[in-house]
Amino acid sequence: YSALIPLLKFYMNDNAIVTAGDGLKGRSTSTFLQIVSGEGITSLDSLLVVDIDLVTDSQMIDGKVELSETAQRMMKQDERKFISMFGTHYLRCVVRGGKLILLVKIRSHSPVGKEQLDKEMAGLAGTLSLKDEAQFRTKMTKLQTLGTLDWVLYTLGGTVKPPETLSLLEAVNFALKFPSQVLQQDEVRELQYLGYWLLPSVPWSFSTTVSSYQQYTVEIMDSLTDIRGLEDEVGNLKNLRSSQLTWITSNGWKEIGEVESETKNKRKALSSQFTSANIEKFKDIGKKYDGAAEKLKNELNEILKEEKSYEMGEEVYLYNAKSAVYVGQKNYQGYASVSKTTPIVIKMVPCPYHDDDDNDDNGEMEAKYRNSLVTIQSPSFPGEVLCLGKHYYTPFWRAKSSYYAKECSWRLKHASDPYKSDLEFGDTFILNNVYWPGFAFGVDATGEWALAVPDSGSSQMYGTTLWNLKKIKTDDDK
Repeated sequence: YSALIPLLKFYMNDNAIVTAGDGLKGRSTSTFLQIVSGEGITSLDSLLVVDIDLVTDSQMIDGKVELSETAQRMMKQDERKFISMFGTHYLRCVVRGGKLILLVKIRSHSPVGKEQLDKEMAGLAGTLSLKDEAQFRTKMTKLQTLGTLDWVLYTLGGTVKPPETLSLLEAVNFALKFPSQVLQQDEVRELQYLGYWLLPSVPWSFSTTVSSYQQYTVEIMDSLTDIRGLEDEVGNLKNLRSSQLTWITSNGWKEIGEVESETKNKRKALSSQFTSANIEKFKDIGKKYDGAAEKLKNELNEILKEEKSYEMGEEVYLYNAKSAVYVGQKNYQGYASVSKTTPIVIKMVPCPYHDDDDNDDNGEMEAKYRNSLVTIQSPSFPGEVLCLGKHYYTPFWRAKSSYYAKECSWRLKHASDPYKSDLEFGDTFILNNVYWPGFAFGVDATGEWALAVPDSGSSQMYGTTLWNLKKIKTDDDK
């Protein structure tokens, strides 16, 4: 195990590439999260993956492998000295090549449009040969007209790194030229190490000596893996800062940065100590870093827990991510509106109207999804609540004398997790009207008007009902 040091040092280097999964270059490995999550994969979304996998060279020690006579003498004289100098494994195989992944998400404009899109995409499925390149470009160009696109391009190997900004067609052209680039500059795809004790010329006692270090080596490797995993997790958070994690305040990001810095320092310190020269110290090194990642992960979770915390009645903005609009000012007739730039402050307050069927929580001040009824209020319109009336497809603001009316009560419902209880920042939720439970507060399909949208499978044809809480930013956050 301790001879994995060269591999581990290579892996733990900030710019190292060991496998396709760890070394892919592109817009960001976390952009994948934004593409397949965000508002989530809806019934109108289709995914297309272009995968190019290349192996340019494979170098392996063929035939019988034996230690030299000098190495055998050193091993017999002092096994521990041999391990400290050469480790416990030898490099058997190196595979070089390249890899490219182009991930495309296309959101159709309607269910009928999605059927057409899926037929077009079915024609692209399969293995691509050189003679198919022109047809492939033509079909990919047509896909751009069938919906809203988002995509990401990752590469390993090649002479040119993909630019940050590319059109989809430019990305396709880059992908088709990629194999010729890899032939000029490939990368390590795979390293294979084998233990010395598998060699026929190695005495049995060497295996016994190796096993005495194995436990400590495994512990150190586990700690390194956990620390690196936490480092990647923080990186994912940072890449989602401007999209899904806008509810984290500047102070929260500062604290997350401190966790990231400490995680990197521990990873680099442990990597520098994890060498065969320190093999006699592995036990102490393992104890020192055991649980280090878990402790830092707990700190990170506490930061996120505090940032996500929401109390019913707290002043916020209501934001519709799909349409990129906030609840805005009412018009002269009292109807609610939406705005991209001028939101109004909103308060969701437990509704005083309840009965045994409608509100088991009895109007308590906790922000609960299950059986939670609220009224929607705003300091911009003192004494008024947001309501929905018969024959009115646009929610409107009404005097607080209607406070007890079911038309002015809304039921909180998490958009995807029926078991989630507490409402938090970062959640996506739906507000169904109590009196008209088949309708939810939403935004029309154009993204320009507040609307009572049918809360059904076809609701996307009329608009979107998915809302998020947005914090009112302080000067530090702006």
